[in-house]
Amino acid sequence: MDKPLEESFDLYNELRSNTRIRTRLKVQFQKVSEDGTLDELQLTLASDISTTGIHLVTEETIPMNSKVKVIFRLPKLSNPIEVICRVVRVEELKNSTFGIGMLFEEIINENKEAIIKCIETMDILKLLQITYQKKASDLHLTYNRPPIMRLHGRLVPIGEEALSTLELKNIIYSILSDEQIARFEKFRELDFAFSPNPDFRFRVNVHLQRGNVEATFRVIMPDLKTIQELGLPSVVEELSLRKKGIVVIAGPTGSGKTTTLAAMIDIINRKREAVIICLEDPIEYIHKNLNSIIKQREIGSDTLSFSVALKRTLRQDPDVILVGELLDAETVRTVITAAETGHLVITSLHAPDTVQAVDRLISIFPPQQRNQACVQLANSLQGIITQLLVPKKDKETRVVATEVMVVTDAIRNHIREGQTIQIPSSIQTGARYRMHTMQESFKRLFNNNIISKETAIDHCPELDQILT
Repeated sequence: MDKPLEESFDLYNELRSNTRIRTRLKVQFQKVSEDGTLDELQLTLASDISTTGIHLVTEETIPMNSKVKVIFRLPKLSNPIEVICRVVRVEELKNSTFGIGMLFEEIINENKEAIIKCIETMDILKLLQITYQKKASDLHLTYNRPPIMRLHGRLVPIGEEALSTLELKNIIYSILSDEQIARFEKFRELDFAFSPNPDFRFRVNVHLQRGNVEATFRVIMPDLKTIQELGLPSVVEELSLRKKGIVVIAGPTGSGKTTTLAAMIDIINRKREAVIICLEDPIEYIHKNLNSIIKQREIGSDTLSFSVALKRTLRQDPDVILVGELLDAETVRTVITAAETGHLVITSLHAPDTVQAVDRLISIFPPQQRNQACVQLANSLQGIITQLLVPKKDKETRVVATEVMVVTDAIRNHIREGQTIQIPSSIQTGARYRMHTMQESFKRLFNNNIISKETAIDHCPELDQILT
């Protein structure tokens, strides 16, 4: 990159000239005539506000350079703010409404300071910048708590002032488009990727909690890391270069599955001439075409669902298909079909270990279809990598622990016969295929002085009698 991300953020903020916060602030306004008399009081909404002005949406236009008295309330202020504004911009909007841009002209210092403080509180870009600079993985905006980062697994507040219902809504809505707001208010859930500048991305989930609008921001680091940099076993690269079948990355939320998937796609992009179609919700890492053609399609904006997109993908001449997450039987069924017809499918699944990953893939199907699903899955599955992120000894960074299952004839028989309970013993004896258990991974991390004994035992209690 040409400049550090911190500088990119500063430049981005400078280009905005005055930080402008999107809002749904209720506003009363009155036109001011040339002799100073006030017209009838009207009620509307402000679409955004800055330290120097406000933008209203009105049902009738207001002439340029007109003066308007604006009255509104800000969170945590008992008294309303009154400002005399001058109209500097008028634009016709949809549904026969008008956008009226106004500059503050007559405002007392107390109100000006209140607006500045409110803008600073509502400026999500500053919160995201702090989250990045501290190397946190997530930012949580939740009711009656200050903004909170997840830093090396711990929850760390940013400041001390708790966020109110209105502040939460204003902060979160400030980065949403009208279409996203409409979708969220209809479905009560929203997932998307947010980029304050080309080098910086977040995965965002907006949701309701007891009627409060809340959000979680996951930091997406700008640079793709290699398998080695991520601390993953080299067998992950070998599985990435298989020509057909299904490779699953399993683990709980926040275990780095998406990062691993991106690294695998990068390996294929560098080492194969292939058409790679990625179905993601949302798109997190942006890939550039190298030796391969990569098409990244976002669920919700580019296509309706994983299952619908996956069916159409089979007609787009793919060699490799990435499915962000396996959620339902129809998607799993289509993934198996794609693998059976000679495609490599790389995907992720929420599961704490390999056996539960296989069981979940099978249990997604109705009972009467599970025997057939076992047979098809056994024939198409190539491997499962289960991963966890755990704190290192210094408690300041985390390291990945893994379990690797490479599908052999013995494991195919276990899956085919529904005897998944036999899989761990096959993993334990499969070192020549570069398999290992999660217990072996934790034992190795402890022996290499990377993690503490407490961390190892916390995740693998059976190690209590083994580690010294």
